Amino acid sequence: MSWVNVGDEKNLPQGTGIAAWVAGKAVAIFNLGKDGLFALENTDPATGVGVLARGLICEMEGELCVASPIYKQHYSLTTGKCIEDANLQATPFEVKTEQGQVFVLAKG
Repeated sequence: MSWVNVGDEKNLPQGTGIAAWVAGKAVAIFNLGKDGLFALENTDPATGVGVLARGLICEMEGELCVASPIYKQHYSLTTGKCIEDANLQATPFEVKTEQGQVFVLAKG
């Protein structure tokens, strides 16, 4: 595993997500300002479509989540687990910043 630079932190819009390629996978990166950065695989587990970066950020059951824009399932930004369906999970990725640059830990 290695850290992949996905760009400058100042280019990440706050309160929403963007998608970036990390080692051949589309990763949704969410910049929540003071709450930090989060990353999940961009694929919606319910449909297989790469749309999670376009989802709405919210809080469900005390957890920060993204609501998939297709069927509106909510996925925890920390664990990737679906709030409504325990059989669904988005793969979480570690994300960090160093000297203003955003890095995602590539898996596999």
